[in-house]
Amino acid sequence: MRWLRAFLGWDDPWRRPRPTRQQIEQDAWLGLGLVLLGVIALEALRAVAMGSAINDRVVEGYLWTLLMTVPLAVRRLMPITVMIVCSATYYVMGERLFPVAYSVVVQIALFMAIYTAWAWARHRRRLLVATGVMVLGMFGWLLQAMLTEVPDAGDSWMPASVGAAITSLGVNVAFFFGAIAWGQVSHRSARNRELLHEQTAQLRLQQEREASRALDDMRLGIARDLHDVVAHHVTAIGIQAAAARHVLDRDPAKSAGALAAIESSSREAVAEMHRMVGLLRSVSDDDGDDESWRLGLVELERWVSSNPGPPALHWRTVGEPWPVPESVQSSLYRVAQEAVANIRQHSTARRADVVLRYVRSGAQPAVELEVLDDGAPSGRQVPGKTSCGFGLQGIRERADAHGGEVEAGPRPEGGWRVRVRIPVPASPSSTGDTP
Repeated sequence: MRWLRAFLGWDDPWRRPRPTRQQIEQDAWLGLGLVLLGVIALEALRAVAMGSAINDRVVEGYLWTLLMTVPLAVRRLMPITVMIVCSATYYVMGERLFPVAYSVVVQIALFMAIYTAWAWARHRRRLLVATGVMVLGMFGWLLQAMLTEVPDAGDSWMPASVGAAITSLGVNVAFFFGAIAWGQVSHRSARNRELLHEQTAQLRLQQEREASRALDDMRLGIARDLHDVVAHHVTAIGIQAAAARHVLDRDPAKSAGALAAIESSSREAVAEMHRMVGLLRSVSDDDGDDESWRLGLVELERWVSSNPGPPALHWRTVGEPWPVPESVQSSLYRVAQEAVANIRQHSTARRADVVLRYVRSGAQPAVELEVLDDGAPSGRQVPGKTSCGFGLQGIRERADAHGGEVEAGPRPEGGWRVRVRIPVPASPSSTGDTP
């Protein structure tokens, strides 16, 4: 009984959504088509001996055909009502003009009415009650016909009444309960599809939240880097200021040099803050790594050279180096890590080149970091979170923070290329570690 209640949806709170406008229009066209087919089927029935009884009551035959087919135009809007109307019409029609019940279209209409009720009814308990009344009425009528109408005997050893009962019961059981079972399967399939759609939407929302959280973590990492870089500059400013104060009277030249260094460090710190503060929308916690500013280009070369792979990483420097701000070095370090993580997750590459390029040509000197691989997409589309950020979006945000640009895409000769270009003045006044 528990399995039967679950299959019938007796206690299921889910309600199938109402039909769409397109489905309602389709039902209207279906009803019109069945009316036309019903007329043809009735005339075909009149063409054989069985339909001779209809000849004297043709108008009534057409009326019963219309009453069986027209309600199907609203079958998904009022499924239980349509099933009751069609069942009652079929019963009365069988009593008054039974040959019309043999019409193929009439049989199809009754089957569709029962199927639609079980597939689309929103109130399952009402449906069970209506179906019970219909089935009891139909089979009571069938039992009455078997008891009052004795068929002619054939050549079988089985009595004619028994043979007629088995045939009639078998056909009607298959007809009615087949329509009920098919409709219930359709209803459960629609329920499972909607539940799957809801789960997919929840999963998509969860993924978006994870992506947003990963970006927030990346921005917090940038904030920590900014904090450490500015703290480094402020510390240097304090040391230079103390030195300038001590030699101010004894050695004005050294004092002037210290003041110049203070000016350069303060301007660089303010410029870096202006580039990055617009990106950050949350505050960092107090768990930042005090050594994060040290993750510069020297550490990047060491990391690439010592990375076991796969893919096998190869480091190359192009151009004459010049001092690069610590914040830019840290961002390039993170970009390289993110690019390599993307290769490992989404590519079949066995080799990757990490190229650091100092570009003096053009209107503005710049530092470029290029990561090249020789693989093809692996087909995995799951956006995995890494410790450095969140894919190309994180790389673009790090480049934007310094007024840089990003190019990412397939290479003509095969593989993938990520290039980050950040403008960095090639002047001695720039401070920081050099590679």
